Amino acid sequence: MDITRRAVVPLLLAPLCLLGQTNAGDQEWAAFLDWVKALPPGAIPSTSVEPFAGYQKKLIADGVSPKDAEALTARLRTRSAHNPEWMAVRLNWTYSQEGHHREKPDAFLVETAGALRPGKALDLGMGEGRNAIYLAQHGWDVTGLDVSDVGVAHAKEKARKLGVRIDARVQDVYLFDFGANQWDLVCLLYFHISDHESTYQQIARGLKPAGHVIVEDPVRPAMETLLQAREKWEATKLHILRMEYLEGWSEWGQDQEPLGRLLLQKPA
Repeated sequence: MDITRRAVVPLLLAPLCLLGQTNAGDQEWAAFLDWVKALPPGAIPSTSVEPFAGYQKKLIADGVSPKDAEALTARLRTRSAHNPEWMAVRLNWTYSQEGHHREKPDAFLVETAGALRPGKALDLGMGEGRNAIYLAQHGWDVTGLDVSDVGVAHAKEKARKLGVRIDARVQDVYLFDFGANQWDLVCLLYFHISDHESTYQQIARGLKPAGHVIVEDPVRPAMETLLQAREKWEATKLHILRMEYLEGWSEWGQDQEPLGRLLLQKPA
């Protein structure tokens, strides 16, 4: 259903028959996304909470009672959790902002890839392609996936200007077919596997023998999250070659955000 901006207000003023649900219905969700996408550049605050607070104020201004507006936005927030549609909207906004773009590749990747023979690499959550492009410049055959069409478009344009080839795709990682024995290197750099534990096994199956997985991600809460990730990777039978916990440094987020790193290898 294509919900235009004109259709949003009548929809919101209609009787709210879904108040007993904890997750937003399709029409509620589509109306919310339509409102967010219609906002001018820079209008979406950077925090995960503020867009919903702003939408709640809009609902009340449109005539929805405060109680019903609060219940509706609560359902929207529930549906947004780990939702690729919402992630795409937020990432598109992020990658459209001036001053956000990062050009340098991840330092852990540079260190790791420098010791490996180039082969087929898969970059999950590639963003604007800084890591995929670096690998391509150093002889790797790279495929990059991201739900953000803006990020993927930027990655393709950067690669074109630099004269390198990457296979950049707008793709939900959790719907991707990793295949079997396909990849020499899989990158999870600031891409967190959440609520999709089968993905760990799919990645391991997709790796070639002696292939590597490189992981770098903010650790929340502290060491506990890194240890949980280690357990999930150990279940795949990949060997953990390196595990690090760094305090007070991250390429994204707050300066004092702790960081976890893992380097894994499939048995030959």
